[in-house]
Amino acid sequence: MDLYRYFHPHHNPRLRKHPLRLQEIGELQLAASELQKAIERAEIRSANCPQSPLSAEHFAELSRAMEYVSDTLGILTHAHPGDDLATMRELMQEREEAPGWESWVRLLKQRLELVTQYD
Repeated sequence: MDLYRYFHPHHNPRLRKHPLRLQEIGELQLAASELQKAIERAEIRSANCPQSPLSAEHFAELSRAMEYVSDTLGILTHAHPGDDLATMRELMQEREEAPGWESWVRLLKQRLELVTQYD
C-alpha cells in the first residue's frame, strides 16, 4: 500500500472534495504502529551492531515521536463521527481498480453483504 500516493490529491484527484474517512485515519494509525515496530527493531539491531554516529538517544527520540503520532491519530479516530455504509461503498469503488487493494476490496464486499443482510 503506497500511503503517500493514496492520500495525495495529485495522485488521487477524487480526494480533493472528500472529507477524511474514519477508515483512512485507521489505516494511517496502523501504518504509524508498523513504523514504530520497525524502528524498535532497528534500535535492537543498532544496539547489537553499533554504528558510531547512531546512539540509543536517537532511537529514544524517534520512539517518543512515533508515540505522539500514534496517540494523535487515536484522538482523530475518537473525534471522527464514523463512516456510514454509503461512505464505505464509495471507498470500495475508489479502491476497486487500484493495484494492491484487491484483497481489501474483497473483504469489505463480504462485510458489507453481511451488514445489509441483517439490516
